[in-house]
Amino acid sequence: MRTDPATGGDLSGSPQQAMADFLVHLGAELQVSRHTVAAYRNDLERLLRGSRALPGREQIDHHLGQLLESHAPASVARAAAAIRGFYRFLQAEGEVDGDVTEGLLGPKLEEKLPKVLSRRAIARLLDREPTTDLAVRDLAMLHVLYATGCRVSEVLGLRTTSIIAEHRLVRAFGKGNKERLIPIADIALAWVERYQNTIRPKLRNRAVRDPGDVLFLSRTGRPLDRVRIYQVVKKAADDAGLTMACSPHALRHSFATHLVAGGADLRSVQEMLGHASLQTTQVYTHVDHERLRAVHQKLHPRG
Repeated sequence: MRTDPATGGDLSGSPQQAMADFLVHLGAELQVSRHTVAAYRNDLERLLRGSRALPGREQIDHHLGQLLESHAPASVARAAAAIRGFYRFLQAEGEVDGDVTEGLLGPKLEEKLPKVLSRRAIARLLDREPTTDLAVRDLAMLHVLYATGCRVSEVLGLRTTSIIAEHRLVRAFGKGNKERLIPIADIALAWVERYQNTIRPKLRNRAVRDPGDVLFLSRTGRPLDRVRIYQVVKKAADDAGLTMACSPHALRHSFATHLVAGGADLRSVQEMLGHASLQTTQVYTHVDHERLRAVHQKLHPRG
């Protein structure tokens, strides 16, 4: 049965089968990389979860709107691209009468600015004295997130040898396993060294299996997982009395935003963030508007 492009409807098979056909089309016919196919699979499974009929335009708009509340703009843009490709494939296959995604624009990065913590909020989050061993670990991890702008996956991948103390650098491996060296502030380095020298050995001694040289360990000496890092950041924000939502991603955004606001050039910020494209980094230029306006008013003859 052909579907109405506005309201969705029944397909000749299930939406999940149509998605599987589309993914095969991407991989086998278009020769799209397996990483992109996997990403599109995740995006479409999220849209189609529990659906017996193809979602219509209103449902798609609602779905993308919800994603914007919890995901980075670039991730939502990719989800929109996956949905557009899927529905256009269905139209080409004769499964739908029209393109349900016609006019559907991926959210522009500059229109959905990152959530950024103020410098005062960062100070409340980081300037405290931990009272337990795990609190020392957590504070060291928070400092790394803000001082380097590392992604969660990159923090999980840090090794004891990733901290190059004599040069004040952190060696991180980003997307595509690309290595980059990121400067780390002295105060953050001091907390990492305190954790590494006094706390990590205790945690490692509790491990049933040798965790190797993974830097951040759990209470039982195992490598941390993504969920635990999110929990650490949320608890720290709650303890600091911060009212805005705080996540590892927010700390990464704050790292970049504060650098740009302080006068850092975008190329340098791009390199530190591990962005493949400068366009992705340009979202942080919004923070400079007020500073530039103040400079203009102060220095321009007609300001």
